[in-house]
Amino acid sequence: MKKIGIIGGLAWPSTVTYYRIINEETARRLGGNHCARLAVSQTDFDEVERSQAAGDWQHVGELLGAEANSLKAAGADFFIMACNTVHAAYPYIMRKTDLPNIHIVDPAAGVIKARGFGTVGLIGSAYTMDGEFFKGRLREKYGLTVLVPEGDDRGNIHSALYGELVRGVVLPETREKFVAAIENLAARGAQAIILGCTEFGLLLKPEDSPVPLIDTAAEHARAAAAMALED
Repeated sequence: MKKIGIIGGLAWPSTVTYYRIINEETARRLGGNHCARLAVSQTDFDEVERSQAAGDWQHVGELLGAEANSLKAAGADFFIMACNTVHAAYPYIMRKTDLPNIHIVDPAAGVIKARGFGTVGLIGSAYTMDGEFFKGRLREKYGLTVLVPEGDDRGNIHSALYGELVRGVVLPETREKFVAAIENLAARGAQAIILGCTEFGLLLKPEDSPVPLIDTAAEHARAAAAMALED
């Protein structure tokens, strides 16, 4: 069994989700009392977010590249980053480390293609919804059409993420705003909705959406467990 490295704390609530799903998937595949071999490393999310807000993705890359190397020193065979937004710094991160990585877009995109969807809605941080690191990979590597929220929906999602969800706060009125945004994306033609923030699965369940939800955190964690168990 390979050792999984997790860069967590981006923010901490979804790191708990990763830990749970990786161990559940390992136990499901192996049976008995098996659990995953893993190491978790994190830096202060406040510093990461201040760098994101300033557009200093190189500094984000330096911070997380250092965490990847600490995971390598701890014996990790590969690593994942428990956050969608920080993948905007992916080129900088991977210049700082030679530890193999699973990009968060790929497991979710694999599920989308397997289910035959061609047009998807994407909700996430403003960095994810506005940037090309996520949407561009979906289009160029997987041939998908990507829709993002418009107007108040976009602002509501970003504000709730950084004002509530990264702190572990889950409010019913926030869920209602997210559901409205999802319904608007479905009305525009989205066949499925990508939960493009690893905290969104704490707020939304399948029954909250008129179309399937693809949770990047869950698919990323399952992909890590599968890679750890490959011969």
